[in-house]
Amino acid sequence: MEQGMNRIFVTLGILPLHHAVWLFPAATALHFLEEAPGFTKWAQQFASPRYTSSRWARIHAIGLAYTSAFAAVVALFPNRPVVFLFFAFCFSEMAFNAAFHLGATLWFGTYCPGLATALALYPALFWYVSRVAFQEGLLTWTGSLAAFAIAGPIHALDVATNVFLVKLFRR
Repeated sequence: MEQGMNRIFVTLGILPLHHAVWLFPAATALHFLEEAPGFTKWAQQFASPRYTSSRWARIHAIGLAYTSAFAAVVALFPNRPVVFLFFAFCFSEMAFNAAFHLGATLWFGTYCPGLATALALYPALFWYVSRVAFQEGLLTWTGSLAAFAIAGPIHALDVATNVFLVKLFRR
């Protein structure tokens, strides 16, 4: 696997982090394009019958703006605190998103739209951008583990409230 991942470095070269982060919104857009035609129907069948295409469009428009804005902040201010926040509150969620799509596909026994890009793009991109951040001294093992520990619950909360439509507070 390491050899295959190293091919990514050879193919892309070693982009500086302030350039490499722009691969994330691009991969996110491709992932959303895969999800778009079928995720609403899938979510209505397996998550909540109240899930709508307008909900999907709103959430994903916000998501693409969010990933783009965070990439811009990292590109403009590539320092340890900003990179940590990027990994904790934005970038690491993609690893959990891949796990969600794979887990949902296996659990429900049917393709969860977004699975192909989540598995084909996200692990390689996560490895590449993480490696660049490590090489530039902008991410440490402690920081990356802490970011991952923050990202997991955030993604779980996101899926619970935005896909399965779990209400956290009663009005």
